[in-house]
Amino acid sequence: MLYMALAVLAGILVSSQSSFNGMLYPFLGVLGVSFASNFLNAVTSFFFSLVYFHRPPKLKGLPVHASFGGLCALVVLGFSGYLVAHVGTAVTVCLSVSGQLFMSAVVDHFGLFGSEKIAFKKIRIPGFLCIIIGVFVINFAGGSAFSAVKNQWFLLLLLIFAIIIGCITVFARMFNYEASKYVGKLDGNFANSIMGAGAALVILLVTTGFRPPVSGILKAPAAGYLTGPFGTIACVLNSLCYAKLKVFHATIFLLIGQIATGIVMDLILLGSFPPGKLVGILIVCFGIFLDKKFTAKETA
Repeated sequence: MLYMALAVLAGILVSSQSSFNGMLYPFLGVLGVSFASNFLNAVTSFFFSLVYFHRPPKLKGLPVHASFGGLCALVVLGFSGYLVAHVGTAVTVCLSVSGQLFMSAVVDHFGLFGSEKIAFKKIRIPGFLCIIIGVFVINFAGGSAFSAVKNQWFLLLLLIFAIIIGCITVFARMFNYEASKYVGKLDGNFANSIMGAGAALVILLVTTGFRPPVSGILKAPAAGYLTGPFGTIACVLNSLCYAKLKVFHATIFLLIGQIATGIVMDLILLGSFPPGKLVGILIVCFGIFLDKKFTAKETA
């Protein structure tokens, strides 16, 4: 029961992080959000290491490629802020999870990153179809809810991009996992966050002519800067829950926390949550549930 509650809490923190990135986006832009989120993630990991291990993070023996998850996080964290600002937290999180599901299936089927080959089974098709149908329902039945997006086809592209962000998240996790084999989860998270923050800062400085959005940093809501701590704590809880629960149960409870929080945050930040949007999200969630249920049976 404790680990189920922690899985829900991890989901709450993940959704909250996306919402905080959405708060920062109007003031910092994509690269600014990516830098802030990665940098604060690294600071939090550094602090945790001092408190729990009584030492700064150890990176000795870590291959450079194992920190490339930070480059993936540069895209994921930066654009999550953009997506939240345009389509809301719940839709962004929901479709990102779907993207993670799709890419995980590809990674397993081809045995990428040295993982065990697990062939894609036809039994998973109904779940994937539900996800695709849900995306179209969100776009066409809930399209009127997205006041920040005037063109419905552009909205559809944004929804697809949210799925792509989920796909990139899988690569970030694979690199983080690779780093954890050398230096542990927390130190690996620190290494990847520093890589992401450094890359985002360099690109930001070059693209702005070495004039970063300092005024935006000062004007952005203070709550938005909770993105780093929430992300790090979610990462730690994620690892703990997957170690103690079956993957199916951990995923479902994480999803419950993510979607419920996303809906609440949308109600707070956007002031409404139209039925069409909710129906589409529920269809996507049902597709994820079906896939995880069938996958759990296959591996039982």
